[in-house]
Amino acid sequence: MRLLLALVIVLSLSLAAFADKTSALINEQLDKLTTLTIDNATLPAALDTIAKQTGVPIKPASNTYDLLPWGEQTTINAKIENQTLRQALDAITRKLGLQTELKDEYVELQPMPPLARIGRRSTVTELECLDLLSSTPLNLGTDHPKVQQLLDAVDQKLVDLKSSFAVENRLGDKVSADKTIAVARNATLYDALEAIANQTSGTWYPWGKSVLLVPKEDQIRNQLMKTITIRYDGADVQEVLNELARRANVDFNYESGAIARIPQQFRTVKLTFDNATIKQALESLASFTGLAYAVNEKGVYIWNPTSSVGSGGRDPIVGSFQLDDGTQIFITESKVPDDVKQYVESKRKAFVDRMRKAMKAEGFQPATKPTSQPATDETL
Repeated sequence: MRLLLALVIVLSLSLAAFADKTSALINEQLDKLTTLTIDNATLPAALDTIAKQTGVPIKPASNTYDLLPWGEQTTINAKIENQTLRQALDAITRKLGLQTELKDEYVELQPMPPLARIGRRSTVTELECLDLLSSTPLNLGTDHPKVQQLLDAVDQKLVDLKSSFAVENRLGDKVSADKTIAVARNATLYDALEAIANQTSGTWYPWGKSVLLVPKEDQIRNQLMKTITIRYDGADVQEVLNELARRANVDFNYESGAIARIPQQFRTVKLTFDNATIKQALESLASFTGLAYAVNEKGVYIWNPTSSVGSGGRDPIVGSFQLDDGTQIFITESKVPDDVKQYVESKRKAFVDRMRKAMKAEGFQPATKPTSQPATDETL
């Protein structure tokens, strides 16, 4: 056992050392001067060309293509001379609202945070907006401006550049105009806006020709309005929630023990969503599992109103129906009027009676006695 443990430790250390070495080699290659010509190539083809010429593998993050105007068919034209590969990649990706991150064995293309906040495919105009913001120095003259001072400076800079973009402030009373923000003196317009997103309850993203500032809760609700088409046929509820969080690009935070307190028979999800919003999917899942959720500035918070497994606090499901958009809606007992409950109970009894007739006709002998109930002619 000790020998096995030692081998596992050695193997883990070897893999870590290999990853560090690979990462260091990629870093070295990124700082070498390079010459690249990419002529009207799709983004996947362009990444392959760069990898073949430089030896640096480049992979897009899972949601990258979903946010670009033409997805994988987005094309690139670039001519790079006497620049490092790092500079070349920064110049290429900035035009697409993307950024790079060095992983252990490759460089990953990721959407800039405001691109991901849009919640849909971007337009060419919105990519142009991000490019302008990230390449234009703010030159504010202070590194601790107030929110309103910073927004006025960004808006004025856009006017001075004679651009068609303008700041649209919808923060309302969620963020005080007098709140002081720490901003680097060499910050770009993009950096300054990200400082607001990082230090307040507000955030921003390009929207048409606007640089739109909104409360984080509003932006997260907008993300939850993304539509999905997906089928779950026996998936674990945690797996489904993880997938919804990934699709929404929103953090899901959980009350401790919330998932564990779901009764076992409701832990397996069989649902189909056809062009339904993620919000609708969450509502259906909440009805099915007994979970509850709320949106806050940190994402979606999910908790279980049932205080413990044996508390009896769960509202049982008595039926379901499907909306035109494919969303499955579950009906809990507390939502059913008394007369409908009586009808449902009569149908349940009739179904049980039919099953007992079938059991009797087939000569089936149960291993246990039937549960106590009013006697009928069909009771075995």
